[in-house]
Amino acid sequence: MANLLQIGEIVAKMSAAFPNWNPTKFTAQVYFDDLRDLDFELLEVAADKCRTESGRKFAPSTGEIRGAVADICRATSNTPSSYEAWKEVQKQIVENGGDFGNPVWSSPLVQKAVEAIGWRNLRMSEDHAADRMRFIQAYEQFEKRAMDKEMQLPAVRGYIEAHGGKLLEAPAKTIKQLAAKMEKTK
Repeated sequence: MANLLQIGEIVAKMSAAFPNWNPTKFTAQVYFDDLRDLDFELLEVAADKCRTESGRKFAPSTGEIRGAVADICRATSNTPSSYEAWKEVQKQIVENGGDFGNPVWSSPLVQKAVEAIGWRNLRMSEDHAADRMRFIQAYEQFEKRAMDKEMQLPAVRGYIEAHGGKLLEAPAKTIKQLAAKMEKTK
């Protein structure tokens, strides 16, 4: 976890790198509020990555820094790319393609994408191009969702976990009320 002094150092480096940027105490506080849940070493590397991007004219936002953290985490996690994951699925189909096959996946994301499409469907299908496309789309969607969730601010994650189901109830109720009013006006 990064502390206020460490975040202040990052803001100071950004200020030196982008002389037209004039951060205030409030800027440092916002950066602290948005980045304090991250490991300082990782945060510092991500800020350096953003600061030294070719063509960058403005200091990065906290969201851009969090995005760089996600990119670094993805690169260091050994999570397969979508094409590597598809290659793994093809290999498992050959090795464990029978009805009693028991594939072992290198990543939970690969397993989740396979389950979304269906292991049996993948094994039995004859349209490999369509299967590859559907698998890659599912895999990339699950990967993005996992990374987005990981990079959410703790307060946002907590709110969603506490209110997730309730948020869906309100629009459904509103839609039912509107439908009822429309029926009455006919």
